[in-house]
Amino acid sequence: MKQTLPLLHNTHTHPSIFAAMKTGVDISNAQTKAEALAAMDAHTGDFILVLGWHSTRYTFEPTELDHLAPALVCNVSLHEFILNTPARTHFADAHPGVVKNIDDTDWVERNLYQILKFIAANAGVTADGIKAFYRGLAEEGVWGADDMLLPGRQVIALYEAAGCLSRTRLWADPDSFSALDPEDRAKVFGIKVFMDGAVGARTAALNKPYDTGTAGLLLKTDRELYRDLAQALEWNKPVAIHNIGDRATAQVISSLTALKENTGKLPPMVRLEHCQYITPDMAETAKSLGAVLSMQPNFSEDSIQYKERLPGGYAERNNPFRMLIDQAGFVPGKDLFFGTDGPPHGVEAAVTACLFPPLDSQRLTLEECIAGYCLPDMEKGRIEIEIDHALRGVTARVVLH
Repeated sequence: MKQTLPLLHNTHTHPSIFAAMKTGVDISNAQTKAEALAAMDAHTGDFILVLGWHSTRYTFEPTELDHLAPALVCNVSLHEFILNTPARTHFADAHPGVVKNIDDTDWVERNLYQILKFIAANAGVTADGIKAFYRGLAEEGVWGADDMLLPGRQVIALYEAAGCLSRTRLWADPDSFSALDPEDRAKVFGIKVFMDGAVGARTAALNKPYDTGTAGLLLKTDRELYRDLAQALEWNKPVAIHNIGDRATAQVISSLTALKENTGKLPPMVRLEHCQYITPDMAETAKSLGAVLSMQPNFSEDSIQYKERLPGGYAERNNPFRMLIDQAGFVPGKDLFFGTDGPPHGVEAAVTACLFPPLDSQRLTLEECIAGYCLPDMEKGRIEIEIDHALRGVTARVVLH
């Protein structure tokens, strides 16, 4: 089956951070600890940023990384990290908070922006790096993106210097946004709020415990979340709320309901990010509130990758796209949009995740995929794809205008 479609817009990723991370070591394909260590050993430089660590495959003892230069190892979820002893010594004065608390799961989830700013400062975000990253996105069929973790005001200038600001929607946490001057605030599309962690780090807030006996983390009280939502409303900015677990999603919907009842309105756009374990009742309430869902079809693989750590029945509830569309009435391209939250960003992986997920309840049609992922027209280019249903795969040819 062949089809021509517009270029994609990725509604949830982190271009500035991933551009900086291009200087790092990618161990995402390492199946064993030995392969991962060999890749790190081959790196030269004063700082080693290690990406793509899958904690379901292997973990590291504290001393196993101490023969390296200062190194930060990042879980593929970007919600779990390992800092080796040379790095703790090297960065003790410049980044005392990160060094002191990197092993504290609760602190990491509540201060993720500090860690990402640490990465940006030491891996190096440059205008050339952002420009090259966007060139690579376009070659893979992705024209635009939402940067959901703006590291700081200097990155806005880098986007402008790279000529990529027009292709990007920038989101900043409330504290970072407050520190911006009016001119830079106008360049930020919306406010990003974190409510829980990630399944990969066992910190997404669920109603039932993981295999370790913990049930994840809620990062804000009801009062704190309400304050952030009210502040976004006062700023007249869209708000995007990170909520993966069902416990976090329930708290978000409850706070949105309270804000609507108390003020009669909500921020100009409310986006629920991820909401992988949203229930039918939650979905219906979110729909009635006018919320938009920003979800990741590639996260459907969590049903396989993290099945053993999830509570019983949760793997089957992950990314319930058919329920959201067929029962709750969400419409791709209108109030349901798609992104990846990281690599691989390209069209082949994106369409494959939509059409060939692990579960039928996660499957999207090609038309739904196009509506939720693609630009409205082919002005910037087109993608010619061929779908092999027998092999459950997609090949693509990107033509840029």
